[in-house]
Amino acid sequence: MARYKRYKPNKSLLPIAPEDINERDFQWELDPTIIAWDGGNGTSSAWHLVDDQLEYFMLPNVRVPVTGYSMNQEVTTIGTNEIVYADVASGRYGIGYGVWEQSKYPPETFTNSEERYGSDIHIFMLLCLLAAMNAPEDTPLTVVTSAPPGLVNQVAKTIKRNLRFGEAKDKSGTWTIRMSYDKQPRTFIIGKVVIVPEGVGAFSAYAYDANGNDVLVPMGNEGRDDALTGQVHIHDAGQGTYDMYIVRNGKLDAESMAFATDRDGGILRHMIEPVMDYIRDQFLKAGESIPNLKPIQVDSWLREWSLGKMKPQHARIKLYGRILDLQAIFELTAMRYARYIIEEKLERSFQQGADTILLAGGGWVYVLPHIKKQYKNKNLLYPEVVPHLKGIPLWELNAYGGLPMSASNKKVARKVRG
Repeated sequence: MARYKRYKPNKSLLPIAPEDINERDFQWELDPTIIAWDGGNGTSSAWHLVDDQLEYFMLPNVRVPVTGYSMNQEVTTIGTNEIVYADVASGRYGIGYGVWEQSKYPPETFTNSEERYGSDIHIFMLLCLLAAMNAPEDTPLTVVTSAPPGLVNQVAKTIKRNLRFGEAKDKSGTWTIRMSYDKQPRTFIIGKVVIVPEGVGAFSAYAYDANGNDVLVPMGNEGRDDALTGQVHIHDAGQGTYDMYIVRNGKLDAESMAFATDRDGGILRHMIEPVMDYIRDQFLKAGESIPNLKPIQVDSWLREWSLGKMKPQHARIKLYGRILDLQAIFELTAMRYARYIIEEKLERSFQQGADTILLAGGGWVYVLPHIKKQYKNKNLLYPEVVPHLKGIPLWELNAYGGLPMSASNKKVARKVRG
């Protein structure tokens, strides 16, 4: 039998111990059945707390139909490129980075659309993450997830209904999935679904530790004030959308949610599409056929570049027999995106009297150096400057933040009950 590539959860120690860990009656507010999930346009990510450790997994939000064909042990080869696939009721799909290059079928991404929330692929990605994290089976799970603030009212009911229906649509919340490396299917039961606007998880990540205790984020030279009091503007720069709304003294300003989501403000419109246009133009000028580029493909290149600290060697791409040096276009699009955010987003917030601007989302990875130069004396929050978030990536704040938010809610409810 062939040996398949296997997913395992990423494990991370808590950035800091919870404030109440030394108290005599200390208890964790969370257990492994509480899953915080961010099913974003670019990636889908889920977190939970297991044995005092954070466990999480992230996948690109893409799947492709595959056969699952493999070579058996009787055949000697030079090695094979393995695809992790998942069998669900609707078919067999390959998942993971680069999977779009290994199937003859077009990748399914279903991004930047209201209809994607609660859709087959939306739920499929959650099931893949639950399997990758070895989430508890055959017991009700609580899933905390989000949607863009400009869409959350319209899609919350659909997400809850479709997840709790289950694959048999019998309202059992029961779903099965078999990963390519599993002998037997896994059965997950979605019990409770909590929907929040994107950005609320990020705010909670800044506001609470992993066990739901309030955390003071110092503000100003003397550090006496809490940066999360007053008028806090959440700026969430994602792959598809840019969301901005206001939290005032810990509560949402509902009015600011009405036009919070900019569907043209994300990485897709400002970086991915310009890079795709640039590459097509290079092939046209050379008199060659235009490559069939996919946004998820370019997004993966940009991620590799950012993980490589934006060095030129991480911007060299082999495509259709040519070596492309994309450092200049990557830098140009990042600089232009930064200028757009400064002029159209951040300046407006400061003009409206923002005391603090809270950053979340993967878009900041490309523009933060420009932003920090522009606003040296402003209160900008991102994980590097917040001790209890050290090591939590900007693009994971919405997913991870569902855990401290849930812990805080459980702690408050327990105290109310007495």
